[in-house]
Amino acid sequence: MRKPVVVAVLLGLIAIAAVNPASANSIISTFPASDEVLTVAPNSVTINSSGALMDLGSQITVVDPNGVRVDDGSITVDGKNLIVGLKPLTISGAYLVTYELLTVNDVPLDGTFKFTVNGLSEITNSTNSPAPEPSNDKSNPNKTTDYLVIGLLVFAFFMLILLSRFARKTFRK
Repeated sequence: MRKPVVVAVLLGLIAIAAVNPASANSIISTFPASDEVLTVAPNSVTINSSGALMDLGSQITVVDPNGVRVDDGSITVDGKNLIVGLKPLTISGAYLVTYELLTVNDVPLDGTFKFTVNGLSEITNSTNSPAPEPSNDKSNPNKTTDYLVIGLLVFAFFMLILLSRFARKTFRK
């Protein structure tokens, strides 16, 4: 009688852990599009995904041809869209977008794409204004997610111990 219960519990755990590839998140479109050549600099980058995105955890960064970050850090999640604002683009060339999209009940989707902006000339600053102070904010926006994952790992460890003791008692008889 106990063997079927153990088998049913194990099969249930395997079924829960299985990921259905048909429901995997994917990129529908981006603006600017991958490898698109623009003559006017965009003021934001948008990624449209097939699944609804989580408000916390999704990330997107944009760097210019020199490797300098040009996104302003203002990430907005609007349903299936992830949007980041851009600082004024001053250099012509290829810009690299790096992203990580998090959806509920799916693995993170990460990747990169490039777009090119032509016809921009570098803007020089004629005033001697002081450079902005670098932010000392070292807070991790993913702390809640980190704590959740650690909690789930501890829970899984205790479940492993519980199931192994239950199996040991069951198979001794």
